Amino acid sequence: MSEWIRIRVKDFYKDAVGELEYTYVTREVYEALVDTFRKEAHAQEMRDIRHTTKDGYTEGETEDLVELTGESVEDTVIRQMEIETLQKAMQSLTPVQRERLHFYFFEGMTYRQIAAKEGVGEKNIRESINGAVKKIKKYFD
Repeated sequence: MSEWIRIRVKDFYKDAVGELEYTYVTREVYEALVDTFRKEAHAQEMRDIRHTTKDGYTEGETEDLVELTGESVEDTVIRQMEIETLQKAMQSLTPVQRERLHFYFFEGMTYRQIAAKEGVGEKNIRESINGAVKKIKKYFD
């Protein structure tokens, strides 16, 4: 006699409608469903890889952004280039500088608050943040 396994219908049939949330299937059916979905997920992953360049651009990404934001392709490309430049600049900072910038710009903390949190002098924090900002600005010159 076959073993019955309880499955959630929506886990295997995404477009399922109705009140039936769970059902029972045999082990063979369950294994076939799992194998099918594993293969489909792998195929989708391979499609995604084929449509992504080594620089991380995914085919159609810019076009999707243009539709969402309503800006021109040129503006979108320029903005994307600026974001990439900023990411490179941030990677050039030390982890301490990145954390301090985060506290200062995104958490809204003052030099004094950051200094108290880290147990260092306020001057140290100010010089660290100013140095990080100067380093970032060099990437945009």
